[in-house]
Amino acid sequence: MNEKKVHLVFAPSLLYSPYEVLGENMWPPMGILYLSSYLRSRMANVEIKITDGCKIGYKSTLQEIKKFKPDIVGISFYTTLAYGASKLAQEVKKILPSSIVVMGGAHATTLPEDTLKASGADIVIIGEGEKTFSRIVRLISQDKNLSEFANLPGICIKIDGKVRQNAPSKFITPLDKIPFPAWDLIDIAEYKGWYMSKQSPEATMFFSRGCPYNCTFCSNRVWKSSQPVVRFRSPQNIVDEMEYLKNSFSVKEIFDNSDEFNCNLEHSLAVCREIKKRNLGITWKTQLRVSPFTEELAKELAASGCWYVHLGVESGNQETLNGIKKKIDLKDVELTCKLLKKYNIKVMALFMLFNVWEENGKLCYEDVKMTKNTLDFAWKLVKNNLADYISWSIATPYPGSELYDIACKHNLLNPAFRDSWESWQKEGLFIMDLPGVSKTDRNIIKLKGEFLRMMCLLKRKYFKLKDLPFLAKRALHILRYSAK
Repeated sequence: MNEKKVHLVFAPSLLYSPYEVLGENMWPPMGILYLSSYLRSRMANVEIKITDGCKIGYKSTLQEIKKFKPDIVGISFYTTLAYGASKLAQEVKKILPSSIVVMGGAHATTLPEDTLKASGADIVIIGEGEKTFSRIVRLISQDKNLSEFANLPGICIKIDGKVRQNAPSKFITPLDKIPFPAWDLIDIAEYKGWYMSKQSPEATMFFSRGCPYNCTFCSNRVWKSSQPVVRFRSPQNIVDEMEYLKNSFSVKEIFDNSDEFNCNLEHSLAVCREIKKRNLGITWKTQLRVSPFTEELAKELAASGCWYVHLGVESGNQETLNGIKKKIDLKDVELTCKLLKKYNIKVMALFMLFNVWEENGKLCYEDVKMTKNTLDFAWKLVKNNLADYISWSIATPYPGSELYDIACKHNLLNPAFRDSWESWQKEGLFIMDLPGVSKTDRNIIKLKGEFLRMMCLLKRKYFKLKDLPFLAKRALHILRYSAK
């Protein structure tokens, strides 16, 4: 088996260089860190390099690839980076024609044939990438011709002029089988972490993969490509990684970026108790659903050092929550917030504006009045000390989501953005044109939303001085596009 050089790249943006105005340099590209660690555990005779294209920009990314001269280039990306990813793949094929280019990520899983055509890549990975990518590298190391990849699970490939799309690989279970991310291949100190923190440096982790719910706006078909749709790392494995990060990189705070921490209360409680038992002195943050939630969990979160959560609320209208399949009640929002605040846990309530759904095939959406109601509900939480911060986004129909299918069916996609993925980075833009919602209406809502968001930050003052430039850039970025 021949030793191969593998270059794993998180795709750069062509619109922003670097992409930091949207906060992408807060955390490292975890997907390719996991690919690297899994590959190393299966093949010792590979040399791996990681490049965060979002952090260093397109030109620098291409220079690093030229310098490394890899045999295999893996490009991970999501929808808003699809154009940069495709251009990078095309350029790599020109300057390193013998290199095999592999594309992967949520967007590639959703639109594998489009990705293959747009990028000119050799292979597109569908679904969870670790097992499939390691098999690809092994076959290439054995000098196998691409025509021999025809039956490999989890890929889309063009053979003899015909595109072949195979079923995704089965998920890796249990998750503890996957080694910790290859933290040694990056400089953790280059990543600032979330702009509100108690301690630094900070690292991000994933306590689980997948989600048992089916909200219409969720685009991550990767975790729906096999079974089970949600998998949990053991509490011991989770805290082992925390301890490793502390001892090896002096990490003092963790952000669990899993979809939601509390979809299984038994597991959530066990994680909290394991963190408390180890007594590492690490503070941490996570993402929660409104329900299921109990006072017992709130108490254990606080006792284990969790001081801040993202709480997915999405709307201040029950009709909307039912329509987008969120499966929560507004009355439970306040109850959960009260429990969190009882134990002094900071809450950032997350909302989406101008939600869209279907009822019996009929288009439904939040008009201006309903959207204002959402912002009023958000501010009510803050005024009543049930939430410390609010954040919002405009409902966006990412490929792979039910919302995308609805938008296509009812011809809601703005022609300026159709298939122009890079332009979707301009936060605060309307990708969908909704009947009866004027440009003036949009701008008024966005300005009100941004005002409320900044008021929360100024009121609570839990961010660090180092984050002021980022916050200012973000606010100016959104205001700039309010006139678009």
